[in-house]
Amino acid sequence: MLPVPAIMRKLAKAVVLLLVVVYAGVAIWRIVDRKYYIWAADYLKWQFTPAPEVTGPRHLLVFYTDHFEPYTSAGRMQRWADEFPAFAARHRDANGRPHQHTWFYPAEQPIDSNMEALQRLVAAGVGEVEVHYHHGNDTYQSFDRKLREGLAYFQKFGFARTVDGKTQWGFVHGNFALDNGSYMNSRCGVDEELKLLREAGAYADFSFPAVWNTSQPRFVNRIYEAEDDPQPKSYDREFPFTATPSARLPIFMGPLTVEPVLDPLRTFYRVEDANVHPTVPMTPDRVDEWVRADIHVPERPEWVFIKVWGHAASSDGEVADNLAGGTFERALDHLERTYNDGRTYVLHYVTAREAYNVARAAAAGKSGDPTQYYDYDVKPYVANARAGEAHQPPVD
Repeated sequence: MLPVPAIMRKLAKAVVLLLVVVYAGVAIWRIVDRKYYIWAADYLKWQFTPAPEVTGPRHLLVFYTDHFEPYTSAGRMQRWADEFPAFAARHRDANGRPHQHTWFYPAEQPIDSNMEALQRLVAAGVGEVEVHYHHGNDTYQSFDRKLREGLAYFQKFGFARTVDGKTQWGFVHGNFALDNGSYMNSRCGVDEELKLLREAGAYADFSFPAVWNTSQPRFVNRIYEAEDDPQPKSYDREFPFTATPSARLPIFMGPLTVEPVLDPLRTFYRVEDANVHPTVPMTPDRVDEWVRADIHVPERPEWVFIKVWGHAASSDGEVADNLAGGTFERALDHLERTYNDGRTYVLHYVTAREAYNVARAAAAGKSGDPTQYYDYDVKPYVANARAGEAHQPPVD
């Protein structure tokens, strides 16, 4: 018979082994269930790639891509129209510009009162309107017809048409199902959607990350271009983001990072995807992860793009979380307090269109203050408060 100490040692080893096996099983289940395996390899490559050296401050270009879906809730839409301008004015960037919002409004929901409220918000100088679209089981031809009808409706309100007369707009795909990528077993039906969008005037897609979905690209923390092919998820092939627009559709991703946490229920790590939602309150650690993602165009590593996203009108709770006193205000407070000292960081609040323009300028090797490139390629929309006025470069 073994002595008691030996029995205890064997028991302890068995318990440790059991815990290791259980942890490994739960960790594997989480990776598979949450679809993390799609992007894990590229994340590890990104994690172990040294950040490029920069001289001078990093300019943080922060923009909110809102999947804005008030639908028929007049109360939620009215609260945004009434409260957002004052909220935005409470938060200023390095140039004194108020916080900017980009409302990606569903083109399949033509509700005049919503569009008129958005017109007023844009006229107040606190954001811009872009195109969101939910659709399924379409053909190339059927979606092309629906999309162009939606764009014509947008243009009645001064959206999706630039002051130089072009039909141009940014895009977020409903349910993240871009290019017939699968979302919870539903598909949009159009395998050559990237081509369709680009030909209809889309300057970039802002749908990702989509971490729990098979539609998530296999890349992380990137700005790149995708070339369409006859297969779904053509954006899983990466091409460089270039100085000059082409037939390829730019894919403008937001932060996606993994942070260690002392939480066994999460298998000791947390995935951060910059989703603004009341069930995941804002903390300084979350904002720091957005900065750590270091999304930039290779030619200008000192210009860092931070794309946050949410559904800021889909429920009363989400509306409240995005206005004064909500947890998103904590994120803005932390950005302004920590990342706007003028020496290490300079903070800029921009729209999705302006972020795209600065990225194009970066790819072209432009330098200096990025604010002078807000209208570099895609000009302001007719509805903009400063329609027809090029963004003036800073005075020396």
